[in-house]
Amino acid sequence: MKFLIVDDDINNRMTLELLLEEFEGIEISEAMDGQEAIDLCKSTHFDIIFMDIMMPNVDGITATKVIKSFDKKTMILALSALDDETSKNEMLASGAEDYMTKPIEDQLFHQRVKNYIQIVQSRHQKPTYTDAINPFSREVYSRSLKFTINSLSSLAEFWDYYLNQASYEIEGLEECIRIIYAFGQYSLKTGVSFTITAEENDANLFLVFAPLETISGIVVQQILLKNYKSAIFILEQDRLSFRLPKGQVLSPIEIEKMDLTDHTQTILSKTHFNKTPASEYVDNTAIDLIEKIDNLESIKNELESAAIDFEREPTKEHLVPITEFLATYITVIENLMEFEHFAYALKTLNAFLGELEPETLEANECKKFSLLFLSLLDDLEGWRSKIFILKEANDIHYLDSSLLSSCLQIQALLTKKEVSQQDEDDFELF
Repeated sequence: MKFLIVDDDINNRMTLELLLEEFEGIEISEAMDGQEAIDLCKSTHFDIIFMDIMMPNVDGITATKVIKSFDKKTMILALSALDDETSKNEMLASGAEDYMTKPIEDQLFHQRVKNYIQIVQSRHQKPTYTDAINPFSREVYSRSLKFTINSLSSLAEFWDYYLNQASYEIEGLEECIRIIYAFGQYSLKTGVSFTITAEENDANLFLVFAPLETISGIVVQQILLKNYKSAIFILEQDRLSFRLPKGQVLSPIEIEKMDLTDHTQTILSKTHFNKTPASEYVDNTAIDLIEKIDNLESIKNELESAAIDFEREPTKEHLVPITEFLATYITVIENLMEFEHFAYALKTLNAFLGELEPETLEANECKKFSLLFLSLLDDLEGWRSKIFILKEANDIHYLDSSLLSSCLQIQALLTKKEVSQQDEDDFELF
């Protein structure tokens, strides 16, 4: 752990260092005024900062405001000879976690520091909440926010919270809220109440709409693919879940390393939405999983042969190999972080094919199925090659919408269901 002592008096700095000798595994740095502290914090993240208030050049209140503006997770403990409410309130309002007066009481100081060390250590542990309801991750905060929607006013409250009150930097949040509002309004029209539950972790916000039972699954997916193409969603058991990646705020040191213009640095210092390049993604993927991905080519070849056999003789016997090979393919995709929604789309398609009765299909439908399925396999191979073999995709999610659309198109063909004009009118609300 990195500690920073900020004080213009050398004796005060020495006193704090002696008090901190009780703690193991810490590295202590010093700054003689607020400006020096700011400069150090721009290049190094300090877990805990002990900040004096009255200092030359830049005082502790100003330094705290500046440091907290770009490093919110650093914990600042104000230490001052000023025992008055005004100084205390100013320091706490500037972002300090605590305020202690000098001379420092040893026992109280040690107990406070132990508590803050415990908080800092807990941040490095991944949060796991076994009762999480979203299908994407158990690694979410233990807190959640639940909206019980039984009227248009309660639905409007949900809208206002995420678009006018809550502070979230999420690309596509507005589209997601509009879509949820549209589905919610339709559900209320049909007399169905529902809940929207929000869960989150450092990287994502998860929104879960349940139950969504008044609209068929295929209609829901078609509406999403048309109106919210970047959606990362899973629809199962009348529960529609979204994963919304949060924007990342880059630290000053990360921005400085990029050697960009002042204007670009100013933009990046606000919010940065990550696009994960294929090379970076593959480098962070387990080697044993990469080996399994290499084997997907042979599985794809088996699927092609099975699809051609099914076109020649569309029977249940020839459909079984397709579902079996596809299940093997899906098992590999399910292990890939970031592609859980795509794995789910393939899994849904495979479950649909498993229940299909080929004898009820017309010859031209079997031919169309074969063409669409072979086209999907070609896209899958291109996706695998561009990301995992050539590593040239600038963003690993470049083909997500197309692949999801292909899975849905196959189901729509064989179920003969499409979104009606009335459905379109119901959801073109904004």
